[in-house]
Amino acid sequence: LAASPQHKDTLELYRCMMRTSGQLLLLLTLAGVVGLLLASSASVAGETRIVINWADTIIKSRTETTYQVVVNPMIRRGSPIHDATFAAIKDLGADMVRFVPWLPYPRLGVAELQPPNGNPICAVAPGQENVFLGCPNGVFSSIDFASYGTPTGFCRSFKKSSCNAASSLAAVQKLCLGKASCVVPVDPATFGGDPCYGTVKHLSVQATCTGTRNTTSWDFNLIDPMMEDLMNATSGHSTIINFSTIPEWMFITSYNVTYPDDPNQVFWSYEQGTTLRDPSLREVGDYYKRLVSWYTKGGFTDEFGVMRKSGHYYDIPYWEVLNEVDAEHSMSPEYYTKVYDAIVTSIREVQPNMKFVGMALAGHPEYNWFQYFLNHSNHQAGIPLDWISYHFYAGASSRTDPATYAAFFPQADGFLLEVKYREQIRKVLSPNTKTDLDELGVILPNDNDPNPAPIPDIYWNAAGSMYAYLVFNLALQGIDRVGESQLVGYPTQYPSVSLIDWKTGKPNARYWVLSLLHRYFGIGDELVSTVTEDPINLFAQAYVTASGARRVAIINKTLQPIVATLPGAAQRRLSYVDLSTGYNPPKTITLTSDTFTVTPFAVFLVQLD
Repeated sequence: LAASPQHKDTLELYRCMMRTSGQLLLLLTLAGVVGLLLASSASVAGETRIVINWADTIIKSRTETTYQVVVNPMIRRGSPIHDATFAAIKDLGADMVRFVPWLPYPRLGVAELQPPNGNPICAVAPGQENVFLGCPNGVFSSIDFASYGTPTGFCRSFKKSSCNAASSLAAVQKLCLGKASCVVPVDPATFGGDPCYGTVKHLSVQATCTGTRNTTSWDFNLIDPMMEDLMNATSGHSTIINFSTIPEWMFITSYNVTYPDDPNQVFWSYEQGTTLRDPSLREVGDYYKRLVSWYTKGGFTDEFGVMRKSGHYYDIPYWEVLNEVDAEHSMSPEYYTKVYDAIVTSIREVQPNMKFVGMALAGHPEYNWFQYFLNHSNHQAGIPLDWISYHFYAGASSRTDPATYAAFFPQADGFLLEVKYREQIRKVLSPNTKTDLDELGVILPNDNDPNPAPIPDIYWNAAGSMYAYLVFNLALQGIDRVGESQLVGYPTQYPSVSLIDWKTGKPNARYWVLSLLHRYFGIGDELVSTVTEDPINLFAQAYVTASGARRVAIINKTLQPIVATLPGAAQRRLSYVDLSTGYNPPKTITLTSDTFTVTPFAVFLVQLD
């Protein structure tokens, strides 16, 4: 940023924001409380007029409305809602559908759950940690290299330096030889003292195992059917694929990370460790190169030169590199950037034209991530920064009290302010990078309890109306993709985020709001100046479609009905999603007057032409 004096005002805004982030969050919290009080205290409101200046175009939309599909047992073949789920995907016909096999179901999301047997077992572990070493089959037959100090090199090419504990090899042999697994404390006591005081030290180890040789654990039998069904359901439309979970054996951990035999059993503890065992990062890069080859090139050659054929030649235009790494592996922006570069470099060896999505952040506000990752000088030469992504989930103080759902909107306003600041950073550092907000939703309290309290039907309308509110406000900021999360959730798997009823397979109001927007609002539509007399409770946005049709979206942000007046609305068609539409598609009626009632948490779409 400092190297861009032409953006002095932006830089000062960024610095001011960073200095006052605590006060900003406090103000946003207070604003949320005030907004909630005002919204919840409203009765059937007096008439609220919507004023539009059709001649004042604010921005031409480039916003794609879409959603994500997260892997879980309910989308597997044989699930009672499998067919309805994939029919809903096909019927919606959205582009850039995000598909995420991820951590709670290791057997459904990781294609190589055990390390290759026959390759050396290698690790580079930082000091003051315990490192777990394990053989996939058999026991450790030899310790080929061990150095505690400042060794250099990578697996198969480690070298000692002048800083080396003389007892390194003997210490690791004592702890590991003849065992199927061992834990080595990486500290001076283990290696007979500190070989070089005042120097940051680490341990490099290379070992050999007995047992069956030159075998791998590659297995797509559980993953392929879900991928095949997704690609069939989205045929003719683009997808973003994100195999977000790195095999756990690639990480340095202090114990052996196991996982359930039952692929349908939820398991939240699979991801452990913060540092990959291969400092060159080639191991993780090769894993993703083989995944991409499996699905786009008909197969791959494994670690021992064996050709594994898939028969898949899918067109996958976008690949997102990992998910919420700021939380799932507590990566720093510096470390993630190195991992991103390694994965992208490897994938481009087999798919040079693929576009990549980076970061997929969970946290807020984390401006340092944007400042570092979007700075091209922090990446290897030639690494593309096609897209960035990040997430937002609102919450409520009560799972079952609809009066608390109005709080979604002030939280959304806080997120929109974050987006504004993040976009300022992006425009300075990497203006050609696009923005993908690929997880937007609400997570209610106690959502992953095995038997959470039932969710009132009006909640789906409240969450759907918040998504619609975000779509138009993000379109006003020029955001490229706005993705609703997620197609199927259910108890233990964030049920309040679902777009589909996990018992019946019927789409809920969140899905139908997305369907309404996908049908009537698109890229190229021109958003024009729009004002409501009660902006705290009622939002409206007028726009002109690429074909010249005039339309107005109206969103009730409260649990109370609001009487609105829209000049020229009489005898025009209104399509809407509200509590009365339930699990059914939007209804369409003809308005009889310019004045009408916008029902609680409703999304209205008035077609003036």
